[in-house]
Amino acid sequence: MESIALTRAGLQLVPVNSFKGYWGHTLGAAGIIESIAGAYSLFHNLLINTLGFSEPAGTNPVAVISETREVELNTCLKMASGFGGCNAALIFQK
Repeated sequence: MESIALTRAGLQLVPVNSFKGYWGHTLGAAGIIESIAGAYSLFHNLLINTLGFSEPAGTNPVAVISETREVELNTCLKMASGFGGCNAALIFQK
C-alpha cells in the first residue's frame, strides 16, 4: 500500500527505505523508533539501506535504497501504515 501511495503522490523516484528489517515488528514503539532513525538520517545526510531488500514487489515500483550512502538531505517523510487502518505521516526538515 505504501508504494501505491507514493506513486499516486508522484514520489516513486524519491529514495525510500524500510527499517523493519533492523528491529522487526515493535508494534506501538515502531513509529517512535523509525522517527528517531529518520531524524538521525536527515541530520547526518545518510540514506540508510533497507536491510534484507533484494528485489521490488508489486506493480508500483519505488526507489528502494539498497546501500547506505551520504547525500545532502533537507527533508524526511516518515510514513506508518498500521494495523486496522491506523496511518500517520511526519515530515522532518532542516
